[in-house]
Amino acid sequence: MHQNAIIAIAATLGIAAGAGGTNIAISEPKVEAQAISKAELVAAISADPSLCPIPTVEAPTEAEALAAYRKAHAASLVWDRKNLPEISLALGQCDKAGAGPGVACMTSVKMSPDAQPIDRIVGFAKSASGEWIATIN
Repeated sequence: MHQNAIIAIAATLGIAAGAGGTNIAISEPKVEAQAISKAELVAAISADPSLCPIPTVEAPTEAEALAAYRKAHAASLVWDRKNLPEISLALGQCDKAGAGPGVACMTSVKMSPDAQPIDRIVGFAKSASGEWIATIN
């Protein structure tokens, strides 16, 4: 057989094989998943709540938060150690801190019993000893 004819036949077979492979590769897959109704989803989660766990965050108690805040406040400023302010703190909602360890909590801080409360976010993290540490920015 002539060499050009052999090349033409080989090229034709190559193109046919390539087209067939491409057709197999891009053919639409069979869908085997089914959509479930909202009622079925609610029933499944109600039957086994572990399917949809609610994330929890470890946060200090109000007493632990107050002790940590007072300690951080005393360390961050120059105070007459015999006349520290009578800080009080009300702890609000806490959530995982955006950066770093611990939690960020909304607090309402009063520097004295007669002072107006100041709403601010305070960070709290547990030290290696298990004591809560406040970060005041």
